[in-house]
Amino acid sequence: MISLIALAIIILLLAIVLDILMGEPPDIIHPVVFMGITISKLKPRFMGKENKIARGCLLLISILIINTVPVLAVLYILYISGSTILLILFILIYAYFLKSTFSIRGMGTHINRIIGAMENNDMDSAKKYTSMVVRRSTDKMDSHHIASAAIETIAEGFVDGYLTPLFFYAFFGLAGAMVAKVVNTMDSNVAYRDNTHYEFGRCTAIGDSITNFVSSRMAPVIFRISAFILGIRYIKTRIANTTDSLNAGYSMGAMAEILGIKLEKSGEYIINSEANYPDVRNIKDALKIYYASSLLSIFIFVIPVMVVLFVLHLFIVL
Repeated sequence: MISLIALAIIILLLAIVLDILMGEPPDIIHPVVFMGITISKLKPRFMGKENKIARGCLLLISILIINTVPVLAVLYILYISGSTILLILFILIYAYFLKSTFSIRGMGTHINRIIGAMENNDMDSAKKYTSMVVRRSTDKMDSHHIASAAIETIAEGFVDGYLTPLFFYAFFGLAGAMVAKVVNTMDSNVAYRDNTHYEFGRCTAIGDSITNFVSSRMAPVIFRISAFILGIRYIKTRIANTTDSLNAGYSMGAMAEILGIKLEKSGEYIINSEANYPDVRNIKDALKIYYASSLLSIFIFVIPVMVVLFVLHLFIVL
């Protein structure tokens, strides 16, 4: 029987390869799309005028159970079957669901659309593509603010859309990665600050802050190493978290620091205010750092942590 640690590393690398080669699967078989559907279906049933915080917590727990327990149960049955064919099926299904918790190629697809539109001076398309990756209105954005939004998306997306799921995979297997992804998806759907969602989404917002707490502080280190390897200039300063977010400012600040640029979300925050606004060239450099950091983090963090946990007999395959 193949050892657990070897099996987990094979699955991890297979998931990375699947993401790079395949990108995002069709919506009809995409686990994250299913998460979104379950949230949209159950959200109206849980919302109410009283006990909003408790209702929001119950919704989060329900979504977690619906989206993780059946998958993990099927995988467990396949794993203990003792059949070589079912073990292969276990590996493929496991890798597919793990791949769905993060995205390398998907980030590139979205950002390259923005880059292409800006290089062609097609600002209407650039605004449209930017609106697909940020919550803020893009109607009145100029090229500098579009570039800023794209780079912020890359920096923050590395944390909650890549490093956090794999951080939890290293410690808790697929269960950890899927829980992190569910919390992140819930955060995008219910953790708003308007009157309707502020209390209802509080449980999810706290959960999202907790799950991203460590990885958001790891990202700057990984960005700096990647930038050094790529030969991208590195400004040796430290930029404080000037955003309202507990976590987002660290990765965005590090990216602004490395590229020597100013990032701004109008009316909310300015990061590295003394620098110049970014341009298309800076978006390209940020995306290169994202790609390099995605691969680097696997070999300097995720796999080493898994090996150490295995040696300590604390490793969890599922």
